Amino acid sequence: MSIRLRGCIREAYLSLFKIVNNMKRIKNFIVIIAVWLTTPACNELLEQMPSNRISGLSMWTSEEQADMGVKGAYAALQQPLQGSGIIGEGVNIGYYGFDVLGMAGQGSYAVSNLFTSGVNPGNERFSFTWRWCYTGIHRVNNAINYIPHIPMNERKRARLIAECKVLRAIFYMRLNELYGNGGIGVPLYLEPISPAECVRGQDPEADVWAQIIEDLTDAISEPELPDNQIMGEGRASKGAAYAFRGRVFLITKEYDKAIADFVKVGECGYKLYSDYKKLFKVEQERCEEMIFSVQYIEDPSGYGNRVQKYCAAFQQGSRDSRGCWTDLQVSPGIVNLYEVLVDDNTVKPFNWSEFIPEWETVANEADRKVFFIRDRHVNGEDIHSTVTSQITSQLNSITVDEVKAFYRLEGNEARVKKAYENRDPRLAYNVITPYSNFLGVNSNSTAEGWYTSRWPATNNGKYYFDQPQAEPFLRDDLPEDYYPTGTANAQANFYYMHRKFVGEGLEFMRREQNPIDEPIIRYADVLLMWAEALVENNHLIEAMAKVKEVRDRVGIPTMESSFANQTTARNYVRDERRRELMGEGINFFDEMRWHTLKETKFDTGYPKGVWGGRTGGTLYQWIGDHFYTWPVPRAEVELNPNLKRTPGWIY
Repeated sequence: MSIRLRGCIREAYLSLFKIVNNMKRIKNFIVIIAVWLTTPACNELLEQMPSNRISGLSMWTSEEQADMGVKGAYAALQQPLQGSGIIGEGVNIGYYGFDVLGMAGQGSYAVSNLFTSGVNPGNERFSFTWRWCYTGIHRVNNAINYIPHIPMNERKRARLIAECKVLRAIFYMRLNELYGNGGIGVPLYLEPISPAECVRGQDPEADVWAQIIEDLTDAISEPELPDNQIMGEGRASKGAAYAFRGRVFLITKEYDKAIADFVKVGECGYKLYSDYKKLFKVEQERCEEMIFSVQYIEDPSGYGNRVQKYCAAFQQGSRDSRGCWTDLQVSPGIVNLYEVLVDDNTVKPFNWSEFIPEWETVANEADRKVFFIRDRHVNGEDIHSTVTSQITSQLNSITVDEVKAFYRLEGNEARVKKAYENRDPRLAYNVITPYSNFLGVNSNSTAEGWYTSRWPATNNGKYYFDQPQAEPFLRDDLPEDYYPTGTANAQANFYYMHRKFVGEGLEFMRREQNPIDEPIIRYADVLLMWAEALVENNHLIEAMAKVKEVRDRVGIPTMESSFANQTTARNYVRDERRRELMGEGINFFDEMRWHTLKETKFDTGYPKGVWGGRTGGTLYQWIGDHFYTWPVPRAEVELNPNLKRTPGWIY
């Protein structure tokens, strides 16, 4: 390390220690750490190694400071993705952003060129995620090391250390599954260290999993760690430790051990919440299903969740602001996985041709937009000349006259809507589908009203219901339930938009700081991992029973034919995870561990519109299976000669 960098670190430490000694609130601690980690003078340091230790003499001297330090470790879980290249600005965003990397989501931007042939170990996505995990690890290591020496109640001491071991396990789990799989591993740091001591090479993958299991086992064995946090403080619990340890056993293919741990999660008191539609609201943040979540509050100083701004329809907004960006959308691929309900006992895969017979006759995928263009007529008459103009423009972009003829002046919308009726109810709960309604705000965020997702927007504009340019003001005799057109921010494209986690009308006080906690693991996830382990053990009837528990909640049947053999069952359980957990940032990690990302993400080519046609954006280019192991960031290996370069990547 250069003398200049060491001097930078010493100055940062001295300033940090003076402030920390006088802090009284945990928010101040989090802000100080966040500011220090982004100080321009230390940017080079952050690129080369993990976050650094806080001196025990300065920080860990009282019970109050121990509480603040542990809360700082929890705070490290927040906003795990740097938004540059994923959204339209460079702020950090939540776990929902990981869906953009998986098959369940897509975005308006190039994902920092992560999906192009030019991706290399210098990509900022690899550096940020590496740094995020080690920041959390070093905060936790400080707590685990120094709390034993602080005067406090012994029972509380034991509980705090157990909580921190669960947190350390989570961060190392993410590191090992992204950077360490295939036997490579990641550096194991278990004690506070100085920057000069961050020179460890990779420990073998198996050793890292063993350490994660040891930490979680220690937490499970601690009598002071509660079984659950149902309606509690949102901290780690035995149930969470069992759930994460079971997931590790699933990854390491120790299926019997995984199943045994998943059984224990239920014994700790966790179970499914009765109403899927209401599950992702503030009132259910600490319900019996939420095993471990990242906590947010509706606070103007930066401790809220930004999901509303980046995932919501343009008109959804909140009380303090309007104009949501819709930078992150739902992929057509995941929407098409939601099955059709035939009767009380039967479901079948969705197929567009059953609803639009001409579907397969249109060879050009992009020309299939003809089936989704809004109605020109209501009750046999033009809605308005501006609507007619937009429809004509879209039809003129189709070069095949036979395809243009498929457009219906009236009834196009009704036919499309039928394709989303009688589907798995989770589709309507999770996604704003074409020509469905959503509750939004007016032009100054003082009232709420209904919108209908239509395309194209009138005059290519994004209007609020109280503005004269919006329907139904275009024609006096439009029906009362003809709501104004709701759009994505990029109204020229017809996207599937998020409902999950997104506020309705004036539900939230702030667009960028809303209070929805993000579940890292919930009981439905556990049940479906349990089913996955049972399938791998070829216990197909038992696996079906676990999947049935999840599907029964929303009243959709589970068919024996879906579990006819191990291959069929494996694929079905994977699809069920995609459907149930959409929007929660889980799918990306699933696709990576299953080695299915190429088929489910890259083979689609581009971000897509509702009909599957390209909406723009960067071509997805698969560079090879070495993508399933992310590279140790270039800056790390250049500054630490003990780190091995990840095979397959060109440094």
